[in-house]
Amino acid sequence: MNTRVVWEPPNWDFPQDTKATIPKEMLSNLRVSTVAVTLEETRLDKVVQLLGATAGAKGDAGDSVQWLCFRGTDGGNQWVLWLESGEIDGGSVGSFQWQQLSTDAKGDLRCHVLSGTHPVELAVPLKLGMAEADVLKLLGKPSLRRSERMIYLHEHSESLSGVPYDSTNIIMIRIHEGLVTSIAVSKTTSS
Repeated sequence: MNTRVVWEPPNWDFPQDTKATIPKEMLSNLRVSTVAVTLEETRLDKVVQLLGATAGAKGDAGDSVQWLCFRGTDGGNQWVLWLESGEIDGGSVGSFQWQQLSTDAKGDLRCHVLSGTHPVELAVPLKLGMAEADVLKLLGKPSLRRSERMIYLHEHSESLSGVPYDSTNIIMIRIHEGLVTSIAVSKTTSS
């Protein structure tokens, strides 16, 4: 069996026909090891400075993304966490993806190893391996359900210093055999 090495984050594959149904922002903070990360505020280079991670990059212009890759284990399962910054994020972490690796995959050596009891903690008690029923109790009915994906979408308009902005918060959860295998979260504020 060939082992697949994972370095780049997967594409989001967000269904454009998703309608915002979630009344309030759900998730924009997480802790990676000892570092508190706030989406749209924490700079990618600051995380590199504090954790010593290796940065990756691909694409150009509006399709460009930079990321930091982290890896670890939880209950015998391997996982990878990517902190991502697209062009719109201006060097700040705008999204993250956290996913279990299949048995035929392993994290690339450029993915910084995180250890400890809870090396990744989200601001809400959502985690890999969580039962689908518990996700529904925690977050409620998703904005869109497609096969093994649950998508939660919140949007609202606000004004910052008299300038109108639209704010979007997305959580995409992949379920396999009743358990969470992947969590992707983004927050975007744009004029």
